[in-house]
Amino acid sequence: MAGNKHPPIVPHTENKQSHLPIPHPMNRRILTLALTLLASLATSLHAQFGEPKTQAAIVTEYTTVTPGQSFDVAIELTHDSHWHSYFINDGIGTSIIPAADWTLPDGWKASDLQFSAPHEFSFTGAKVYGYEGTNYFFTTLTAPADAPPGSPAKFSVEASWQVCDDSSCLPPNSKSFDLTINIGDSPVKNTKYQEVEAYRLKAFPTKDLPADWIITANESADAITLTIKGNLPDKVEFYEYDKQIDVQGKRTHNFSDGVHTFTATRNMGNKLGGEAGPKLPSLRGILYLPAGAEGTQNHAFWIDAPFGGSADSATTETSESTPSSEKPEGELGVVFVLASLLLGGLILNLMPCVFPVIGLKIMGFVQQAGEDTKKIKLHGIAFTVGVLLSFLILAAVLFPLKSTTTLGSQLQEPWVVFSLLVIMLLLALSMAGLFEIGAKATSVGGNLTQKEGVSGSFFSGVLAVVVATPCSAPFLGPAIGAAWKFDGPLFFLSLLMMGIGLALPYITLSFFPSLVNKLPRPGAWMESFKQGMSFLLFATVGYLVWVYNGQVGEVGQKGLAIMLGITAIGAAAWIYGRWNTPVKAKSTRLTANLLALAFLAGGFVLAMPPKAEDPTVAAAESAVEDLTWETWSPRRVEELLSEGTPVYVDFTAKWCLTCQTNKAAAYTAPVRQYMFDKNVVTLKADMTKKHPEATKAIHNLDRSAIPVNVLYVPGDASPHVTRELLTADYMLDFLKQRLEE
Repeated sequence: MAGNKHPPIVPHTENKQSHLPIPHPMNRRILTLALTLLASLATSLHAQFGEPKTQAAIVTEYTTVTPGQSFDVAIELTHDSHWHSYFINDGIGTSIIPAADWTLPDGWKASDLQFSAPHEFSFTGAKVYGYEGTNYFFTTLTAPADAPPGSPAKFSVEASWQVCDDSSCLPPNSKSFDLTINIGDSPVKNTKYQEVEAYRLKAFPTKDLPADWIITANESADAITLTIKGNLPDKVEFYEYDKQIDVQGKRTHNFSDGVHTFTATRNMGNKLGGEAGPKLPSLRGILYLPAGAEGTQNHAFWIDAPFGGSADSATTETSESTPSSEKPEGELGVVFVLASLLLGGLILNLMPCVFPVIGLKIMGFVQQAGEDTKKIKLHGIAFTVGVLLSFLILAAVLFPLKSTTTLGSQLQEPWVVFSLLVIMLLLALSMAGLFEIGAKATSVGGNLTQKEGVSGSFFSGVLAVVVATPCSAPFLGPAIGAAWKFDGPLFFLSLLMMGIGLALPYITLSFFPSLVNKLPRPGAWMESFKQGMSFLLFATVGYLVWVYNGQVGEVGQKGLAIMLGITAIGAAAWIYGRWNTPVKAKSTRLTANLLALAFLAGGFVLAMPPKAEDPTVAAAESAVEDLTWETWSPRRVEELLSEGTPVYVDFTAKWCLTCQTNKAAAYTAPVRQYMFDKNVVTLKADMTKKHPEATKAIHNLDRSAIPVNVLYVPGDASPHVTRELLTADYMLDFLKQRLEE
């Protein structure tokens, strides 16, 4: 293999003074400010990524052990303030869990890494299990029975983990430790282990349960119930181990007459990327007692309760249980959504096409009533009734559509998610100022004050909704989505709350018309406000892209097509907003409309869900087995080549988009069949985490980044490296040229 190549070193030479103009003092100040900002950014980045957020150490239970003895080794992780690592069940199913990779002498054995009781906290709105402060992770080592006394045993372990703060995560971290344990006739305890033993009593689960405890577990198709009866305090916590429970779903805890009852939703997967949990014969986890239990020093207990009893009893307990100290989640959700919709209705009045109408309408009330305060109030009430009735009509139109299905289940359909994605993207771009939705409706607002009498005020309220609805469409979409989960009267009430928010300034100013003079004047601030609010919709777009990519992104090269298609749709909005304006010539507007339509259609076709797979193609693909990827190592490559076997190695990582595209495009049935026919063994070097050996290998191939795919042919002087972007035709030609020479 070729060695590393480095660019030639250029000798340093003294700079000569250049005859450049002296910057203007203002320019110098701007330059100084820019450099200061860059320095601050660099300092911030260094604080974020340059300094470790955890400190790792290792502590052994014994410094000398006897032959056949088992003992513990603790990996100590000390987290900086506001940083945490994760329990083996992180609660979401996508985190990187602490791990320990041991290299042991012959005859020695190591257990899996053992976890202590975590605690539950919030991470970007999700419920997670993890650790803060100083915590220990344990491995039990066992010496061979025939280990000769007097001979030290040397070990090494590579600990790996990931830390996150309240809203972001750092790349995975790792640290290697070397240990030496003496073999003697009698064990010698490590004096530094006392602090670890105190931690074990408080946080590490013991299997020795009090004799008076009675523990049962029941399950149904969608729920799991754990009941514990005994002499326990009223405050206990249960952390499930195997991810059978949905931590993000509904969970309740009741304590009554000395019985703790935990009920939870079965883990069927979640929107955060976590997969469905296993279905096991028992419920396992850690019961943690913050105040401890009588008759024992331990605070944490290992629970392994076989599922028993009837599924009906589990279902009944689940449906009737509610948290002892919290309001039901549904009530809080209703109050929050209704309050949000009321606020959303108020915000509608700040849209540029609606805000000027407020003052005009109130002055119209005053003029129509001849300064009679009673008539002013009557006009305000009539106007408000017109607004509320319009929203009730909107709810009546939408209700039959929602009563046949649920919005949540529709999000399982790629076409629904894609349609919402396109709509939200266009609305967000409109709010950001690329083009206007409902600009023509603004002129309606100027005629609101031309109506006469109370009926005129009523219809003015209707027209205000007509003005607000298209102009403020970006707010109505999310609002209807929030209200969609409600049934019956609650659905009507939720949209009515938005109408109340829209009408509130009108009814208030009709009762207190002197407040009109205190309103902020319309101006540029309103456009800035609208553009700033667009980022809320862009966040929704980002979420929908994530969901949509998870549904169809792995089909062929669809993930890349989605991004290109969304970009084309954004370009269509820009063309339409830039050149389809009243000040442009008619021919220019026509051209802009045609181009915008072409980009919109092209982006739509690129990003839309793929067609159902042709059964003939699917049958042909399934007729050839998938490739079996062994774990790569230099030693394995040498072994196969010495046996006369060709080797194909894929240096890849999950975060490498091109790598994933290559996998989808290159290894079709003909390519796989050819590899089988030529007895090519496929190896994978996964560089998702740090992999120094693989990094060195790709440097030796004169590459500095992945993807790197290489074919080793027995007898050839050097390996054969593919190009970066792979296709099925290229791969088949590449293999044939090297394996049939």
